[in-house]
Amino acid sequence: MTFSLGQRWASQAESELGLGTIVETQGRRVSVLFPATGETRTYTADNAPLIRVRFDIGDTVSSHQGWQLEVEQVHEQQGCLTYIGHRLDSGQPEQLKEPMLDHRFTLASPQQRLLSGQFDEPRWFELRRQGRAEMATHHSSALLGLTGARVDLIPHQLHIARTVADRHAPRVLLSDEVGLGKTIEAAMIIHRQLLTGRAQRVLIVVPEALLHQWLVEMLRRINVQFAIFDQSRCQALAEEANNPFDTEQCVLCSLDFLTQNPDYAQQAAECHWDLLVVDEAHHLTWQPEAPSAEYQVIEHFTRQTPGVLLLTATPDQLGHASHFARLRLLDPDRFYDYQQFLAEEQGYQALAQAIRPLLANGTLDEQQEQTLIDYAPDLEAEIQSLTQSNQSRRQALIEQLIDRHGTGRLVFRNTRHSVPGFPKRCLHPHPLGSPDEYVGIWQPTTALEQQLLPETYEGIKASWTEFDPRIPWLIEQLKQRKGQKVLTLCANNTTALALAEALRHKAGTHAGVFHQGQSIVERDRIANYFADPEQGTDVLICSEIGSEGRNFQFAQHLVLFDLPLVPDVLEQRIGRLDRIGQQGDIHIHVPYFKDTAQQRLLNWYHQGLNAFEHTCATGTAIFEQFADGLYQLLPSCADEAAFEQLLTQTRIANDQLKLQLEQGRDRLLELNASGLGQVEPLLEALQDLDNSPRLERFMLRLLDAIGVAQEELSDTIYLLRPTEAMNTVVPGLTEDGLRVTYDRATALAREDVQFISWDHPLVHHVTDWLASEPQGNSAIGLMRNPELPNGSYYLQLLYTVDGRAEPGLQLGRFLPPTPVEVVLDANGKLGTPEFTDIKAVPKDTGLQLVKALSDSIELGLQRGMREAEQRKQDLVTQSLTTMERSLDDELQRLVHLQKLNPSIRDSEIQALRRQKTELGNAIESAEVQLEAIRLVVNTH
Repeated sequence: MTFSLGQRWASQAESELGLGTIVETQGRRVSVLFPATGETRTYTADNAPLIRVRFDIGDTVSSHQGWQLEVEQVHEQQGCLTYIGHRLDSGQPEQLKEPMLDHRFTLASPQQRLLSGQFDEPRWFELRRQGRAEMATHHSSALLGLTGARVDLIPHQLHIARTVADRHAPRVLLSDEVGLGKTIEAAMIIHRQLLTGRAQRVLIVVPEALLHQWLVEMLRRINVQFAIFDQSRCQALAEEANNPFDTEQCVLCSLDFLTQNPDYAQQAAECHWDLLVVDEAHHLTWQPEAPSAEYQVIEHFTRQTPGVLLLTATPDQLGHASHFARLRLLDPDRFYDYQQFLAEEQGYQALAQAIRPLLANGTLDEQQEQTLIDYAPDLEAEIQSLTQSNQSRRQALIEQLIDRHGTGRLVFRNTRHSVPGFPKRCLHPHPLGSPDEYVGIWQPTTALEQQLLPETYEGIKASWTEFDPRIPWLIEQLKQRKGQKVLTLCANNTTALALAEALRHKAGTHAGVFHQGQSIVERDRIANYFADPEQGTDVLICSEIGSEGRNFQFAQHLVLFDLPLVPDVLEQRIGRLDRIGQQGDIHIHVPYFKDTAQQRLLNWYHQGLNAFEHTCATGTAIFEQFADGLYQLLPSCADEAAFEQLLTQTRIANDQLKLQLEQGRDRLLELNASGLGQVEPLLEALQDLDNSPRLERFMLRLLDAIGVAQEELSDTIYLLRPTEAMNTVVPGLTEDGLRVTYDRATALAREDVQFISWDHPLVHHVTDWLASEPQGNSAIGLMRNPELPNGSYYLQLLYTVDGRAEPGLQLGRFLPPTPVEVVLDANGKLGTPEFTDIKAVPKDTGLQLVKALSDSIELGLQRGMREAEQRKQDLVTQSLTTMERSLDDELQRLVHLQKLNPSIRDSEIQALRRQKTELGNAIESAEVQLEAIRLVVNTH
């Protein structure tokens, strides 16, 4: 060792002293001042436990005054170093002499830590290596952003999520029928767009009543926290930011808030959003000369936001004009002429008829064949030569026709006709006699709402549970279904609360109550109490908010304590149970008072619309057509013959409208949305990942090393608790603990349990922490392998190959931070021994090994870097080839299809070309960085 005054050295034995300065050299002795503690140490120069601290070009160094410098040159004069570069705070050129370095410096690089005698247990190196490898695999996986959603693996949902999320700035209409999962599809699209970097800022606009549902769904489904913005929040933020919407990345607000507060709407529109999501888009009414205020607000956003998702279960039921208006929001350049759109739609109806034999593996007649040729003249040869037996050619032709479909890239529509797995609905009407206390309510002077909800009548609402026969009826129903989950829905908070109290008082039944007067946390707790199959309640009583978004498909019995007047609300109520994933028939129980408005409304729904036993897609249109007559004829005192005529008219109109919708079904559009024949490999890959124990095993080891206590509550559920030994913050982990599962089925059944996947923020946080902290980047271990010479040693060098690019380019898809491991023996030769049963070494032994092998270690590091650089070139070449092949295929397809399908935008093609160019530059400029070192010594 050669010492000079002013040099900076660190103590191998006492790293907590910080950075020392040589203050005296005399003969064989050297004195070092450690300013961080004010202590001075004197050592024998030949045996000083010190390591010289040197920085290289590209490193960042800190001055004792607090500013930082990026090193561009290093000069040495009289033994002392001068670092030359630019300050990070001002960008100005600067020089920093070695004595002026910040004395609070801590060794962080693997090389510095190992040579200074700072090393960790061997297991930390293993965790670091495995964490890097696992996350590199995941970030380059086609499953990124799809595996982590708390959802069942439903093929059409996965197909739509992947197809839409993989586009640059997707602009689509998600219009699956009720119960098919539009919200889930939107959540997965948002999740994948965020995790792949295609989107950073998301704005969701929904009806006021659905705000909290969306807030909870985004957190529950994809672990993304949205901030609700309303007038009070914007006012509170006014003093902190010029534009309150700039303070959050993911924002949720109501459509009413934007339309009623034009100043805030303007502020929101002035912000940059990557993705806009609008739920219940059918409420955006439009006429060529009179668009609604709601439509104009959303149109303003769609003109400025690259990605747009519109959600509606009724894309065309309010008329072609409203459907055209929504398409106009997605692509105003193409959908600018309504009459042209109508003509185009007629062509699709003819196509829908012609395509049927093709989908059913039948034979095309001459007219159908000509229709397909007229639609796709470039496929004439394929169409004419099609044979019934050649299934692969038939499938290829279908896929080519789908690509050419005018709205096939814009509209995703699945119906219950095309999606299997729905349960049977069974109606159980329960007629009851009207009590004397209600007799006066059934008069023409009583408001219809109170005839349908007699318990709300003034003078009775305080005591109705004492005499209403629905109470003993419900008690008897619950007795008969003991042990079965029963969801009870009613219109009002007060009714729900009074009903629950009556059950407790009269039958000792402790029902859960779910209503809009509760906080989100309270509703979650009650819903989980109902969902718990062992300790939970068998009956949940909900006010109308229970029909909005909550899914209880684990229950098979639904009690409609009253009936809503609007068909859509009835469908929403039944839809809480009638969903994909329902395992049994749904039994709908409706108690009603005989010969009252309640019975007539029940008959109108059942006999006129068949709305209980089948999904009622026509409900809104029929209700609007017959609403006036219905209001007049529902009361029991109204003309019975006239009501029967209304029932007949309703039934005829409903059948006609259903027939029109069936004939207008676009089978090609449905086939495209279903993903049939395309989604199966994705589904299989997700199932394989779910069944793999890799994540669970890795996280058990890593959380244990971090200091998180893990208690096994069941075969699939763990309780995580913090301990005093924890060395990082774990998101969501409180003193009360966090229940987690790695099993999808458990997560779907238990919403109080976190579903941990490779996409989960907790996994990303602990692996990012592992990669960014010094922990594990320097390790020493002892190995007992009798087949290797005693005393032999190896350097395990872990490097990462990494490039830099803006998130939207998705560099990780082709070259994520990729680990490269180089193993060298004592002679600097590449080795591949099997490292097993490596034990930690005592501190003193480790220091002796480092001191004895320091020169060999430094030579090994030089040799390792040369090898890593060579391997980097192989990785770069492979990544470039994969990237160019993938993006070239996408480009060629889009360029070709743009000539046939005008819905493919120039911006998509331009974005792909830009992505290819910039990714090529980023991949070629990737660098190698030493990630970790482990010295392994073999001893018998």
